[in-house]
Amino acid sequence: MTDDKRAMIAFLRGHGAAEERQRELLADEGPQPAQAIAESLSALNAAQEMGMWPGPRSDRQEQDVERVRRRWIRIQQHARKATAR
Repeated sequence: MTDDKRAMIAFLRGHGAAEERQRELLADEGPQPAQAIAESLSALNAAQEMGMWPGPRSDRQEQDVERVRRRWIRIQQHARKATAR
């Protein structure tokens, strides 16, 4: 095996180990909705600045978006009912 191949294998193993450790740390922390929202908004702002937002959608994607919107409405209604109790 060449030195370049060994170096690449070590590189990939290192990245794999780092990725695994990152998943463990994230799992230990639990969900962080505020961080998730901040990252999502940052990504949307970046896409808009690059002229990539909103992106083109197929008919299937439009159906998926509508399905998510309907689910979100149900979730919000359920949350309102739960807090009204």
